[in-house]
Amino acid sequence: MAEKLVLTFNTEYDKKFNMTINDPKEGLTQADIVREANKIIAADVLRPSAGKPVSLISAKVIQTDTTVLL
Repeated sequence: MAEKLVLTFNTEYDKKFNMTINDPKEGLTQADIVREANKIIAADVLRPSAGKPVSLISAKVIQTDTTVLL
């Protein structure tokens, strides 16, 4: 089963920006995620079209299971 961590940020233009991380480390806590998201924001290196991230809105792990049919 594949997993993705999706971080949703609010941007400087009051829009949402999703950042997806494949195969996140197991056992991540809310504190870990908030700390790392704050580092991403502070680094000020992301420039998505929605504007630069200014705050973390949510974080979720999405699990997908693929079944090959043919």
